[in-house]
Amino acid sequence: MRSSKFVLSLLLCAAAARANNLDPQNPRRAVGREDDVRIDAQLHQDVVSPGSPIGVVYQIQNLTATPVAIADRTAECTYDSDSGTVTLSIGSEVPANGTLPRMTLIAPGEKKTFQASALLRVNLPSIRSPFVAQPRFVQVKVSFLRDSSPIASLIDRQTKAPATAIALSDAQFDRWLESTDTIFLNALPVRYNPKARASTTDAERREAGSF
Repeated sequence: MRSSKFVLSLLLCAAAARANNLDPQNPRRAVGREDDVRIDAQLHQDVVSPGSPIGVVYQIQNLTATPVAIADRTAECTYDSDSGTVTLSIGSEVPANGTLPRMTLIAPGEKKTFQASALLRVNLPSIRSPFVAQPRFVQVKVSFLRDSSPIASLIDRQTKAPATAIALSDAQFDRWLESTDTIFLNALPVRYNPKARASTTDAERREAGSF
């Protein structure tokens, strides 16, 4: 019994390691860079369906001289029918309800790898039609704080008490908006399956936004 549990543990660890790896040869990989911050991301799938999660593993490399910060548990999907592009937005451009989202710091010279997902919600006919645009691309968009110093004390408080909601002052909220930067990665082609994924579980719906 112990040996089987040990083998299962090794398999789970190996699967987790593979899930967090970015394969430079993977065709589902995208890259974006602004100044001295680079982001690499890799889609978990090349087929998207309504009601199914779109997931990525992504890495942030901070080549600046100061820490940057990201709300790594915040993600949502939007769809633009004109371009046929699904955008997976990671991070927080505007903090919801004026409260601090869960934040992670990336120190100067550091790389950190994360996972994120969000449900694709589109209302399209299940029958293909040349008059109805369907998703053809997925683009990852990452928003982060280039200057984390205005909320450094709040991030420290959050680390010590992660379950506590922390409100931003008006000044901190304004500085957040001023310090937010957004990087768009190159769009990746995907195939669209019009059938909603019936097997999407409640757990997946709760976890949409992060793995």
